[in-house]
Amino acid sequence: MPRRVRPEFPEEWHVPHDPKLWITWAAAKEKLIGEKVYWVSTSSRDGKPHAAPVWGIWRGSAFYFETDPNSVKGKNLAANPRIVVHIQNGLDTVIVEGTASVLRKKGELASLKKAYVDKYDYAPDWSDTNGQVVFAVKPRVAHAWRAPRMHRTLVNFVF
Repeated sequence: MPRRVRPEFPEEWHVPHDPKLWITWAAAKEKLIGEKVYWVSTSSRDGKPHAAPVWGIWRGSAFYFETDPNSVKGKNLAANPRIVVHIQNGLDTVIVEGTASVLRKKGELASLKKAYVDKYDYAPDWSDTNGQVVFAVKPRVAHAWRAPRMHRTLVNFVF
């Protein structure tokens, strides 16, 4: 379970220090599990940014998604494994920063395939001939908040 850290705010913002308002990991994880479409942001070796919507699975403490290794995000991750994963709702959100690596374990891939079928009614083909690869995102930190007064609810989860 990640450690919940509250950022410091300037006194003039008058942000109450009320832990009952802070997002819990259980609530953030529920959002990550339940999301249908996620946004992933990558950057090339020279820093050119790229964002794209993807389907994915949050399982345990990692995020998994598939892509063509020759796509922009696939090429970016091969050169620079840092990634940001964002759920669609920016008003009640979770944003994960981490590192992506290609998942090659057959047992984990089979289990993920079942999760894709259950969640999306879609059976991915991750055979060597299809060209799709699965990336596993290991989170470093997750940010979560609820609007309209995000400062009251904002927390960071450090993995």
